[in-house]
Amino acid sequence: MHGRVRTSIGSIVDTGAHMASEMKKGRRSSMDPSKWEHKRPSMVKPSSPKPPPPASLDMVIESPPLVFYGPASTSTGALLSGQLVLVISEREMRMTRLTVALLTSVTSKKPVHAHCPECATKVSDLMRLELLKEPHTFKKGRHAFPFSYLLPGHLPATSYGTLGSIEYKLSARAMSSTNDGFHYDKALSVERAIIPVGEKTSTRIFPPTNITANIVLPSVIHPTGEFPVQFRMCGIVRRGKDVQTRWRLRKMNWRIEEHSKMVSPACPKHSQKLGGEGKGIMHESTRIIGSEDFKSGWKTDFDVGNDSEGGLIEMEFQAGPKSNLEPRPACDVDGEAGLMTVKHSLIIELVVAEEYCPSKNSKLVTPTGAARVLRMTFNLLVTARMGLGIAWDEEQPPMYSDVPASPPHYTHMEDYVGDPLEYEDLDRLHLRE
Repeated sequence: MHGRVRTSIGSIVDTGAHMASEMKKGRRSSMDPSKWEHKRPSMVKPSSPKPPPPASLDMVIESPPLVFYGPASTSTGALLSGQLVLVISEREMRMTRLTVALLTSVTSKKPVHAHCPECATKVSDLMRLELLKEPHTFKKGRHAFPFSYLLPGHLPATSYGTLGSIEYKLSARAMSSTNDGFHYDKALSVERAIIPVGEKTSTRIFPPTNITANIVLPSVIHPTGEFPVQFRMCGIVRRGKDVQTRWRLRKMNWRIEEHSKMVSPACPKHSQKLGGEGKGIMHESTRIIGSEDFKSGWKTDFDVGNDSEGGLIEMEFQAGPKSNLEPRPACDVDGEAGLMTVKHSLIIELVVAEEYCPSKNSKLVTPTGAARVLRMTFNLLVTARMGLGIAWDEEQPPMYSDVPASPPHYTHMEDYVGDPLEYEDLDRLHLRE
């Protein structure tokens, strides 16, 4: 009895061990992802493609880039022309409304109320066209609607500054008879290009010294690229009978500053914070968009001039905005055109040290310890590049009123007197009746 019991117990133990090993194998096999793919079908069904919309809108711009040539006071504007395309995907669809509008938005980064979209962005309609005078049924296909608009030249160009931005866009809206709405927006870039008119020369005098500085700058510069600056300073030597005093240039630096102003108007809901409607908060910001320091690179001549004064320092360098700024340097924006103003200025600083030497031996130089900082500020006109385009009014064909009467009137006529003229034999032309 005991032997049988031991035998049965041993078989039970062996059977249990065998079952445990089989369970472990089963667990291991069930944890293999490669076997899941063959044994378990995927429960995720592929998503069916969405059906196309019954209608859609698109735009095709046919006019050249929108560029205002000349300042705001004399610019003739920019001509915008294109086509609004209505694409019908169904057999037919009845439309009750189809409009296209040109919108301008002025966005302030420091609005009166931080979480109010109406305080942050002011949207105005420049143009709005109703392309459907009455409901109309359109068949399947593409239907084009031409439109055009002349943007006035006094408008500001598209600009992105430190305090805000000015943007333009075309907005199209369509409404079907079943009250299904369709819309399409297209951003527009509007630039202003000022025609350069040679170079600009400026003169600065620094009393009580006799130093005079002359600067030659281009009339316009661009947000990208460099421009040449010619610098010349004279009157740096004052000659006496035995001793001459002179100013030596030790250091020179330049920087370009961008001055921005922005008026943040309040919406009717938050106008009471400013004491009533029609008021806003003025914000100002100044940042450096380019700079460089020089400790050498100029030519100095203390011997030129007359017996009482003279001396000359000349230098030419390249200046321009940095290319890695964010936001990028903006073009000038006139304050009369809207709520945003952007101006630029070039500041040049000169550090000069006074020294004296005997008139007979100019190599024995002794510093006096006196030094001055000469600062000059020049206004810069930053504008977009003109490219190869011209104003819209210069490329249009002549009007009928501009064409002179034809043939012209002869003021004096005389009969020919002389030998008969010789003609070659020509084929005769016969007119058919």
